[in-house]
Amino acid sequence: MAGTIVILHGWGSQLSRWRPLVAALGQKLSVVLPSLPQDKVRPTAAFAEWLNQTTNSLPPFILLGHSFGGQIAINFVARYPHRVKKLILIASAGIRRPSLKARLLLPLAKILKFMPDRLKQLAYRAIRETDYVNAGPMMRETMNLILKEDQQANMVKIKVPTLIIWGETDHYTPLKDGRLTHELIKSSRFILVRGGGHGLPFTHVQFLKEKILWFIK
Repeated sequence: MAGTIVILHGWGSQLSRWRPLVAALGQKLSVVLPSLPQDKVRPTAAFAEWLNQTTNSLPPFILLGHSFGGQIAINFVARYPHRVKKLILIASAGIRRPSLKARLLLPLAKILKFMPDRLKQLAYRAIRETDYVNAGPMMRETMNLILKEDQQANMVKIKVPTLIIWGETDHYTPLKDGRLTHELIKSSRFILVRGGGHGLPFTHVQFLKEKILWFIK
């Protein structure tokens, strides 16, 4: 094996959807895919501490984060740079700009708290916030918290070699966020996936396998 890769999934992501990529990478790497804890409300830094404890028996590893998993990965590497050999960010969260969606989501979370689930789902889908719909109550509270947390200050601290992969048509973490992440992480390489969306780990398995193994070598 060429080493260990730890994968952090995003909001509401079913681990079964990762099986094809895990199997592909597992031919060359030891793959660790932990499920994000949902036992209490956590800020991003607390998720990073959870990851530190979860992986404390591992030697320095490759860290891959997708979507919110990328936000955790950025925070983790800034805090524990000695734990990670290389960082891979795929459609990562972490850039928090004031937006219409953010301005709508937080008030809606309060307004719809006492309304039937069906109405909540319709409202959140109307602003394309399906991650929020799919998350459980505890994770929704966590999401309300981490939506306020910007990771740009942590990005500039990252010195480990970093690969950033982004879909051209990503509607959840827009391409401009990927380019800014690349600009802030000076040790990074950027790969644009033409026609790709937010779910690259599920739609571009072979492509990601090739790029990840190339980057590791």
